[in-house]
Amino acid sequence: MRPWMRKNAQSLRKNATKAENKLWYQFLRTFPIQFRRQVVFGPYIVDFYCAAVKLAVELDGSQHFEETGQEEDKIRTEFLEQTYGITILRFSNLDILQRFEGVCTIIRQKVERQPPSSAPCGGTFPPVGGRFGRRSMKTVTIYTDGACSGNPGPGGWGAILQYGQFKKELSGGEAHTTNNRMELTGVITALRALKEPCIVELYSDSKYVIDALQKGWAKGWRARGWVKADKKPALNPDLWAALLELCDYHTVRLHWVKGHADNPYNNRCDELAVAESRKYK
Repeated sequence: MRPWMRKNAQSLRKNATKAENKLWYQFLRTFPIQFRRQVVFGPYIVDFYCAAVKLAVELDGSQHFEETGQEEDKIRTEFLEQTYGITILRFSNLDILQRFEGVCTIIRQKVERQPPSSAPCGGTFPPVGGRFGRRSMKTVTIYTDGACSGNPGPGGWGAILQYGQFKKELSGGEAHTTNNRMELTGVITALRALKEPCIVELYSDSKYVIDALQKGWAKGWRARGWVKADKKPALNPDLWAALLELCDYHTVRLHWVKGHADNPYNNRCDELAVAESRKYK
């Protein structure tokens, strides 16, 4: 968890509403299946989260029922559901104060109906130790490559995901892009295809990707508002932001491989990327 997110979570807990404290101290704190307070997921902090069933409980103040608040809640919910596979239960503070027993019944029934899951536990992903710690995580091997004709020009990316005996190929492209954007897109799409936190052995022939992650450059760009050490703007901040969030979610081990050499998986990714780029010529 980044320091400013930790401070925000601590501040929210310290300044919790009467309704939040009532739900926590009188119900969730002693619930048979553990809930946690103010848990970080990407750019958001959820009020209460149960990792065992991937369930978040959110309490909304009056501002959430205004037009902009409802739209922001919709975006937030879609992000949590699509990125982390979390189910969201929403209640108003008034619900807690006026029909507390009914709210508790809804939460209890939802937990009982939700299937158990090796879910993300919030905070720094993946969590270390415990029921959902590293030992329970699957190790997936990913190879990616990007290609671009003209740079900028039509481009494509390819990826291979391997888990045990299972293998999956992914590919895509764009009519006008750059080689670096395709390299990043291949890695992002492959990581997004994973349905749970994993240990990822990532292989790429892109020094742009591997060095920026391995040497901490990308995190530095983000910390400076997407400005490099030489004061020039960092390129592709949208893709780097997405990739860094995914690297927080998974444990990613980075490996650089020489392109167009003797690695059959890298060569296959190159074939997929080139084939996709040719679709736009």
